[in-house]
Amino acid sequence: MTLRPCPYEPEIRQLLQLGHWPQSCSPELRAHAETCRVCEDLVLITQAFRGARAVSASAAQLPPPGVLWWRAQLRRRNAAVERIQRPLLGAQIFALAFTLCVAIGFAVYQAKHDLHWITSLGDWLVSLSQSRTFHFEVLWSYASAWSSISLVYLIPCVAILALLSGVVLYLASEKQ
Repeated sequence: MTLRPCPYEPEIRQLLQLGHWPQSCSPELRAHAETCRVCEDLVLITQAFRGARAVSASAAQLPPPGVLWWRAQLRRRNAAVERIQRPLLGAQIFALAFTLCVAIGFAVYQAKHDLHWITSLGDWLVSLSQSRTFHFEVLWSYASAWSSISLVYLIPCVAILALLSGVVLYLASEKQ
């Protein structure tokens, strides 16, 4: 091992850094690099690293930074929407289960007691379909026949109907 540096090493290093080795160098400099151990190692290592760099640079084809940023923003937004929708889905399921329980309970209660108002409703619908005109007096005559129906039964029925129709409308609009 020699402690003296090679006098041609800076020139060879500059040619290697510029990418001009061995095309732009003199034949004497090429002959020196083949005989000098320091210059030969410098050329060999530099060319090996340059070749490995070219292979790795061609293998790694990254998309443009704008596309990466857009995808990250889209993922972040979708994660936020999912986090927000989890409690809403739980509330919807609870409301639907509660509505079904109330409707089933009301149906069971009505089945145990008296279904007279259902039969009178059917009679009213039949007579309404038979009449060619729709008059307020027709409704009034049947309303007096329904006087046995208490508001205690009628108000929950209307509330259940409104709640169920709201749930159905919400679920239908959610799919669109």
